[in-house]
Formats: sequence, C-alpha cells, structure tokens
Amino acid sequence: MTQSSPSKPVVGVLANQVHDGLLPGQSVDEKYLSALTELSDVDVIIIPALPSQHGYGTILSRIDGLLLTGAATNVHPKYFQPDAEEAAYQPFDIGRDDAALALIRLAAERDLPLLAICRGAQELNVAFGGTLHADIALDEAYGCHATWVKGAPLDVLYGPSHDLVIRPGGCIDRLLGEGPAQVNSLHVQAIAQVGEGLEVEAHAPDGTVEAVSIKGATFGLGLQWHPEYKAAENDISRPIFQAFGAAARDFCRKRRSA
Repeated sequence: MTQSSPSKPVVGVLANQVHDGLLPGQSVDEKYLSALTELSDVDVIIIPALPSQHGYGTILSRIDGLLLTGAATNVHPKYFQPDAEEAAYQPFDIGRDDAALALIRLAAERDLPLLAICRGAQELNVAFGGTLHADIALDEAYGCHATWVKGAPLDVLYGPSHDLVIRPGGCIDRLLGEGPAQVNSLHVQAIAQVGEGLEVEAHAPDGTVEAVSIKGATFGLGLQWHPEYKAAENDISRPIFQAFGAAARDFCRKRRSA
C-alpha cells in the first residue's frame, strides 16, 4: 500500500466476506474506491469484516470518514426482527453485520462523516433501531421496485429506474438543488420502520425510503441506490461524493489539530 498523502483525509471502506475458491476472502468493488479517490479526493483503506475483529474504535480514531458499501448479502433478521423466518432473508454475511453495526454506532458517537450505500443504508437503519423489508419486489404495494435482472449489462442494471422524491429543505435537497432526479434500483431488502434518530430525505414514488440522514450529524447519509457506478458521469452522484469528501477534509483538519 502506498503511503497516504499528508494533505488528504483517509476514508475507511468496510469489506464483505467472499468465497472465491477454497478459502474465504475480503472484497470491495473497485467502483466505490474509484468514486472516493476521483470525486471525494481522499485516500482509502479497506477495513476487513472479521468476526474476531474488535479494534474498531482504534481504526476509527485514525480515519476521517467511513463508507459502507452494497453487497450481495442481506442483513440477518436477528438484528431487527428475531422471530422472522431466516429463509426469507438469505444469503447472509454475519461478519459484515457485526462490523457494520459496531462501526456505525461508533462513527455516530464521534460525528465521523459517514456515507452508507444500499446494504450500508439498511445497516444504518438497523443500527438506529429500525426494521427492514425482506424483499421489496415481492410486495405489490411497491410498484416501481420490480425484481432486477441478474446478468443484464451493467449500464442497464445501474441505469435510471425510478424518480427520486426529495424532502424539501433536507440535506439531499441542498446537495442536488431543484430539478427532476432519477436513480437506479438494485436491492432486495429495504427500509421498513425508520430508526429513531434518522430522518427520511427522499423516497421513491411507491413510498420506498431511498435516503436517510442522521439527525444532528455533520455528514451522516444513507442511500438506497448506487451512486458510485460511473459516479463522475452522474449529476446526482458527483455532488454527493464531493460533499462527503469536504466533510472528511473538515474532520481531518480538526483531528490533526487536536
């Protein structure tokens, strides 16, 4: 790993457990890292999601922002609905669950800039006591969240899927300004009951929560869609990653001067 530039903040990105061969590994899609380095203008480190990892407080004391990615796995219902049928929520990554929930709570206590995407937004909601839908596409009440087609071309998978209805005066509104906005949709779980301490910033036309923020946080944002794909080419993605980078720089200056 190259040495981090003294002038740049450092953002930690939580990994996912993957099984690609005989042994388990830890992985982060490059699209998240590229969006951070190109648009947020930060250096990045990858935080492993290991069941045996307990030093998250130490890790957070050395970084200036935290990004939680999407994943192919779902949040286990034991964290928000213990009596739920497990089969409806599979597949799981318990190591990622434990790591994400611990990191979110510590980051919130420290007002560390936090950007949570897709699974990350769902973890953010659970960390604040909220609940999740098992599969939004199976609920007829949510008409614009039909099942996405695995194996479709990436530009189709990550292409605009539905409008974004933004809460006036909220942080998303301030970042994006006036005008229509459309986002992609590649998720199974979705926010059901919103966690206490979170505020809904945007929703889909069918009512699905698309963005939440941590009340009172300098920058604490959860997005159900994927802004990281070709982020530099997207008018919605650019200001979000740029604002996250600005928040990380402010945090970095304060941390280094303390």
